[in-house]
Amino acid sequence: MKKMNILIGISWPFANGDLHIGHAASSLPGDVIARYHRLKGNNVILVSGSDCHGTPIDVKAIQENKTAKEIIENCHKNFSEDFKKLGISFNLYNRTDDIYHKNFVKEQFKKYYRNGYLYEKTEEQLYCEHCNLFLADRYIIGICPKCGADIKGDECEKCGSLLEISKVQQTKCAICGNQTSIKQTKNLYFTLSKFQENLNQLLNQNKTDWRENAVLFTERYLKEGVPDRCASRSLNWGIDIPITGYEDKKIYGWFENVWGYVTASKKYCEQNNLNWEDFWKNDKNNKIYLVHAKDNIPFHTVIFPSLLLATKENYKLPDKIISDEYITIEGEKLSKSKGNYIAVKDMLNRYPADAIRYYFLSNDPSKRDFNFTWNDFINSINGELLGKWGNFINRTLVFINKSFNGKLTSTVIEQEIEERLKLLFSEVGTDIDNGNVKEGLHKIFDCINFANKYFDEKQPWILAKTDSDKCNNVLYNCCNIIYNINLLLKPYLPFSAEKVEEYLNVSSDEWIYKKIDKVEILEDVQPLYERYDKKVIEEEVNKLFYK
Repeated sequence: MKKMNILIGISWPFANGDLHIGHAASSLPGDVIARYHRLKGNNVILVSGSDCHGTPIDVKAIQENKTAKEIIENCHKNFSEDFKKLGISFNLYNRTDDIYHKNFVKEQFKKYYRNGYLYEKTEEQLYCEHCNLFLADRYIIGICPKCGADIKGDECEKCGSLLEISKVQQTKCAICGNQTSIKQTKNLYFTLSKFQENLNQLLNQNKTDWRENAVLFTERYLKEGVPDRCASRSLNWGIDIPITGYEDKKIYGWFENVWGYVTASKKYCEQNNLNWEDFWKNDKNNKIYLVHAKDNIPFHTVIFPSLLLATKENYKLPDKIISDEYITIEGEKLSKSKGNYIAVKDMLNRYPADAIRYYFLSNDPSKRDFNFTWNDFINSINGELLGKWGNFINRTLVFINKSFNGKLTSTVIEQEIEERLKLLFSEVGTDIDNGNVKEGLHKIFDCINFANKYFDEKQPWILAKTDSDKCNNVLYNCCNIIYNINLLLKPYLPFSAEKVEEYLNVSSDEWIYKKIDKVEILEDVQPLYERYDKKVIEEEVNKLFYK
């Protein structure tokens, strides 16, 4: 079968704070998909990077009395380390202040201007006299004109409306809380409205390949009518606009950060003698996944496709939209100011990466919001990772070392076991390919439950005394279950999978059922996971809500 070219783009976190568990939860499905397709033998590029421009950077620099560059350098370094420790296998983790990205984006901007997709508009823009700053949408708070809810920015979480910021009522500066004033300014607008029909067609063609929330949100936006969108901003930090008369403006973040998927993969390809168009252009046997959280849906289903279409350069539009719902913590909305906030680096300092990966992947909020609790997290380690998978591995391998000096003779795999494992490779592979990573993981653990039941029913501890050959056969089947399930878990639990391969003295990098021909177990087999005392739950909860 011909290899496919797989491009997976994970949304770019703003370089103005810590990487938190919401970022982790929405990013992990992309890594599972990438690791799976590599095992399938496909050509894979997994990219993301730090979003380094815009008002959030300016604001944090003001608050901490630092330069924007200092804020970005620290955040990018921390993001890179956190993602690596979490096991996200990026081919390239880039940044939007990278000169390669900036130059590419400037070329697109000039191209759009020449082709008539950008037009000048003099308008009144909200301004904070206290902060001496034109306010980006995300730094405006007010009242939704449609449902009356308190909102921040141009999107109402309560009714789901995407608003024109000029229609938001009772606007205030979200930075200092003072009422906004209005100043006249000149901006360039991108003709997003011209792509309404293209976007309708894209949505209708991909409804079965996008998550339901992406379909519903996009349908709502298109029904309301896609408005043209401001592409320039009065910012201190950003990409300069390469158009005469706009030297005092920067390219608005929404316009340039989504181009990062292209620039990062293009840069990686050039560094590795690959053709980037094989991943980004039509008729190239390729597939594009965009992986992000719910609040980024319109940028990936409306804005980015429009920007690609406006180039008229045969770009392939995204095939799979993998958009997670929101995460709450202990029943409350994630809030750093209230202490209801968990940084990825803090979790990684106290718990193994695979425990974090398992918890968020097995609870992937693909269809509804997910509530993180420390009780569930600790129980998932003790009861599932350790109690099911770790227990099956340990009881099997330790018994082989004890009763057979770590070696088994090859024998026949029971038909039920072989058929179950072969089917599992097919079903889990289909789930991952479709972006349904949680469903695939649950099927694997259903098989682990079967494996523990098989061990209990066969009672090898008795057979070792009464029928050594039969005991050998049972344990040989158990080892083949471990080997194949471990391979299935490689995209999910890469660090644990590496340890299990060391225990078995055998490895594989191919997504296919295989029988182990030789069983020689490592002499020193240690428990794969640690059991945590329930007191840890109370300690962790007490760290939250400290204000």
